[in-house]
Amino acid sequence: MNGYKAEQKIVEIGDVKLGGEIGENPVAAVGSVFYSKHPALLDEKEGKFDKEIVEQEINDFLTLIDETNLQAIIDVVGAYPDALIKECEYVADLVDVPFLVDGLNDEIRIPAMEGLKEIGLLDRAILNSIDESTSEETIQKLKEIGVKNSVLLTFGVKYIYPDKKLDMLKNELIPKVEKAGIENYIVDTAVLDLPSISINYETSSLVKDELGLPVGYAPANAIYGWNYVKKFGDISRCGAISSIMVNCLDSGADFILYGPIKYAKCVIPSLALIEASRAYYRKRILRKKTSERNPLKKIF
Repeated sequence: MNGYKAEQKIVEIGDVKLGGEIGENPVAAVGSVFYSKHPALLDEKEGKFDKEIVEQEINDFLTLIDETNLQAIIDVVGAYPDALIKECEYVADLVDVPFLVDGLNDEIRIPAMEGLKEIGLLDRAILNSIDESTSEETIQKLKEIGVKNSVLLTFGVKYIYPDKKLDMLKNELIPKVEKAGIENYIVDTAVLDLPSISINYETSSLVKDELGLPVGYAPANAIYGWNYVKKFGDISRCGAISSIMVNCLDSGADFILYGPIKYAKCVIPSLALIEASRAYYRKRILRKKTSERNPLKKIF
């Protein structure tokens, strides 16, 4: 709780502040929409969806965010460029929070970023992501587009352990993002499976301590696919989901991709409880300022 060695960089995207010392800025909860089995998604190629379902889920999510004073990002997933543009535009028109432009590969993401530039949404759009496979051609294209925000994904067969992921950031990903001229970047430490979450925990702490960059990760696929807990019913499963997200927060995570946006009630209250206690420690024990937006002022 006494801080990191490196000076912490705070990245501002829209009204969201990512990064800082423990208890300084509340975590950004990232909920996903338009994923492959999302009930609202009617035609993933054409980008057709049930607006009522999406609007209700996003409103429920943001109501919890407002009630707890956490921060919010929406992960917009798309399987085709035109569909992804439509989905991002809809979310951006509906709410004013930042959003991830999340496609499986650059063939989806880069045309989507071009489309978002044309409609004036690059300020809130976060490319997800720059990674090991990002080519020189893609880097030049990102620079031409003027992309402002990106996730750096530390995934690769040679980069499994924390020290290797740090090397990847220093020697490969940070040079790429700087060459692309991207101002704001945050680090996803890349979850492999549920048991390896401990590697992400250590990697997040290491990145914060040595580089001072905002970090986070996405245990969503791993925890939602965990068959063992399902036999105990929805209550136990919700508890497991909540516990793994709090574990992310304890690692120093500044953002957490918690999975389908509809699971906000499983996750947000627990994150708010831990963030409030950390803000209390920062104010009462360390005698340091916290963000004006923090759960301490809301939930107790």
